[in-house]
Amino acid sequence: MFIKIGDTFKKFDGFQKKSAESVHIIFDNSEITCSLDHRFKTPDNQDIYAKDLKRGSQVKNSTFDISQVVQIEEVGVKTVYTPLNIDGALYETTNGIIHHNCSFIGSSNTLISGNVLEKLVEMEPIDVLYEDLSLSIYKKPEAGHFYLMGCDPCAGIGGDYACIQVIEIKDKYHMEQVATYRSNTVKPGQFARIIDNVSKMYNNAYFIIENNDSGKQVVEEIWYTLENPNLLNTEKAGKGLGTKSDKRSKLDACLELQRVVDAEILTIHDGVTIAELSRFEEQQSNVFKAAKGNHDDTVSALYWAVYATLQPEIDMDNIRIKEEIKQEDNMTIDMMADAMEYNDDFWSDFK
Repeated sequence: MFIKIGDTFKKFDGFQKKSAESVHIIFDNSEITCSLDHRFKTPDNQDIYAKDLKRGSQVKNSTFDISQVVQIEEVGVKTVYTPLNIDGALYETTNGIIHHNCSFIGSSNTLISGNVLEKLVEMEPIDVLYEDLSLSIYKKPEAGHFYLMGCDPCAGIGGDYACIQVIEIKDKYHMEQVATYRSNTVKPGQFARIIDNVSKMYNNAYFIIENNDSGKQVVEEIWYTLENPNLLNTEKAGKGLGTKSDKRSKLDACLELQRVVDAEILTIHDGVTIAELSRFEEQQSNVFKAAKGNHDDTVSALYWAVYATLQPEIDMDNIRIKEEIKQEDNMTIDMMADAMEYNDDFWSDFK
């Protein structure tokens, strides 16, 4: 396979397609839209990432020698393409800007290995719901099908995102991402209602909610106000509602996500999820999180959805809910709440 670079043709391995947080950069003599981790060459032949460019920064340009940054505009998540493994370490576009050759997605310390990430293919949603288009549907719910959800709340003040991942469980060896929700402005109470709605939409799907920080308000709204019994409570009796994200539970969830993605058990369609997985790295031994400057909220929701498959209420052999275990769990939570409604020591576990 050949690609035209300047006046010559060079061999390359095809294009990398991914969704990523992107910027539109206007130079004094050209412009480009690229991902934040796109690499350019400085006049002294040093690599510089798009996210590190500022007004006045200079990069090499084969046509004009130097291109100077005039303006940088954040454009959100975009689909971007990069030619892979072009002969030679660098390549240039038709506007003359020198780029660094790309050879892989991910790195040696990402939760999902680079060669697996390269196989993930983004699919356009078949529908988007809500005024802000925050709910992407990749497969509509089907009667008799079994779904699970993972939910990662946020404060709703424009920083981290509140996310929902809905996965269909066909059997132990076939799972598929069917819907995603993502918003960084939704308040905890409203997010609880959205979880309730999406759960009911997907055949009363059972779900895990991370109860750290603003998650406390979300799980209480779900359980006590909306009275949705499909919340999976993974904490030990007396430790509260939902799922606490600590080093042990998060590692278990991450490793199970790694297993089902590496084994091609879980099919992923969402471009933002794929982009975040490509920057979800081991920051220290057995601790995974987004690389600096990146988000990982869709990944968090996804590993909680996968973590749901490990819970005793879920019968993965027969793909059903073990009603007797779920009913016993619900009764334990309700009796505990009744007995300790005014017990400050009990509720201090949520603070």
